[in-house]
Amino acid sequence: MRAVLTAVDRAMEFALFAIFLAFSLVGGLQIFNRFALGLPLSWSEEFQKFGHVWMVFIAIPVAYRKGAHIGMDAILIRMPHAMQRAIALIVEIMWLVLALAIAVFTLHLMEVAKFQDSPGLGLRMDWVYAGMVLGAAYLALIAVRRIVAFFKPSLAETLA
Repeated sequence: MRAVLTAVDRAMEFALFAIFLAFSLVGGLQIFNRFALGLPLSWSEEFQKFGHVWMVFIAIPVAYRKGAHIGMDAILIRMPHAMQRAIALIVEIMWLVLALAIAVFTLHLMEVAKFQDSPGLGLRMDWVYAGMVLGAAYLALIAVRRIVAFFKPSLAETLA
């Protein structure tokens, strides 16, 4: 199980790298074409916008898994340990609810968007929004892993 979860984690991190590399290269190509050749690309801005959507929604769960999101704990650290644990569990559950809400509402949006094409790239817009569903599914996976580890600390290392 740990090997599968590690493979999923690495795949998401590689996807982030690949998306960032792709839209950085396209941005550089756009600058070169516009200023050196005088022939701007008609599709590069749209490609970069869609790449940012995918990158952000994949980066959120990666940062959550690594504990890289900002937390305000000035009051929390003054509370009793049992209350800190209860609040930590509530936070984990809220992450799971957020992931499910993003996935459900984006799937509804994709039903409408499948009839629309992007003007620059000609992509079906539901493919653009698919990155949000992928990120939400990964976020839900991370939240479930953390909730399970919360109740079974012995599994924490297996699921981390």
